[in-house]
Amino acid sequence: MFKGHIIEQLIQDKKVKKADVYRFANIQKATLDNIIKGTNIPNCNTLEKIADFFNVSIDIFFERNKNDNTMYNGNVIKQLLLDKKVPNKELLRYIGTEANASLAQIVNGNPTVKRLEKVADFFGVSMDTFFEREKPFRQICTSKSDDTAYYLEKIELLEKIIKEKDERIKLLESVNQLLTQRT
Repeated sequence: MFKGHIIEQLIQDKKVKKADVYRFANIQKATLDNIIKGTNIPNCNTLEKIADFFNVSIDIFFERNKNDNTMYNGNVIKQLLLDKKVPNKELLRYIGTEANASLAQIVNGNPTVKRLEKVADFFGVSMDTFFEREKPFRQICTSKSDDTAYYLEKIELLEKIIKEKDERIKLLESVNQLLTQRT
């Protein structure tokens, strides 16, 4: 199920403005607010733009674990049906429709995220599969232990940066001392 509140969490974690998100996604402020509240579910193009803005996997908005940058490619669904030798009707039944027109709409159109999530669940694949996204994304923290690991990783990185800075300062001080001795 789509979790719009994760967008709010990303906005806070990454210290960005909501305005930057809705402008990047080319949607209205009210639309973004409704997506965050869960009263509006974004279409695939909007969801991909939001994921791109934060440089995260689409799956985090569903609290999925898969780590699988292009636009939506519905032909991936056709290929999965062929590879797994699954009749179209079986997929259509799973997503709650029997009309072949619905499959064409999903493959060739811009399906809702809710419908695409059902397709991902049916095949047991990441949502990113349908966007042919190959970046390894970092999973967003969802528990206290995840937060601790995340912050420990950040602290370690900051300590490395400080150490490097200190080494550069020492080098610059040595160069400065040599230059002052020559004059």
